[in-house]
Amino acid sequence: MKEWLVVDGYNVINSWQDFRKFREENLEHARELLKEKLAEYIAFKGYSGIVVFDAQEVQGVASFEKNGALEIVFTNEGETADSWIERRVYDLVKSGSSVFVVTSDYAEQLNVLGSGAYRISAREFREEYLLTKKQIAQRSERLARGLGRNELGGRLQEHILDHFAAQYLKIDADITMEYNEKADRCRKFLGNGGCANEYGNAI
Repeated sequence: MKEWLVVDGYNVINSWQDFRKFREENLEHARELLKEKLAEYIAFKGYSGIVVFDAQEVQGVASFEKNGALEIVFTNEGETADSWIERRVYDLVKSGSSVFVVTSDYAEQLNVLGSGAYRISAREFREEYLLTKKQIAQRSERLARGLGRNELGGRLQEHILDHFAAQYLKIDADITMEYNEKADRCRKFLGNGGCANEYGNAI
């Protein structure tokens, strides 16, 4: 069963302390920050996601963006996020999907429950997000430690191999040099064909 997270964007921005300093100064930055957080969350959870911003703050026709598994929706001018969410949630539930709606709007929560979806308040979702953020950090740390050990092991093994290869080549070169020096000295005194190595072969 496909799982969807549907978020009333401005409801979350107005509810979370994280966005307090952006709400009046730079609302666009608050939206971008929320989109980043949601994209990270649903990627970790394996959900599909929708965040809806209504036209109260952004005038114009409806628009749609995509960020990985996250859909970003701006409603038509005059259309609330609530009404858009209600329609979409109804269609998703009807198709057999499991849907979680994040909003602290009481009327919207009632409509969500009536459609067969699950409601999560903005405060509850913040707690869930922070918990997931810790899980992401822990997994990343474990992965980094594992990669670190593997990389160290790889470097160590390569270093050892290089060391032995260098030593082997040095020994081989020394033996060859010594062999050639002996052969030259022998030829000076006995001429070609008069010298033999320890195996009786002419040198």
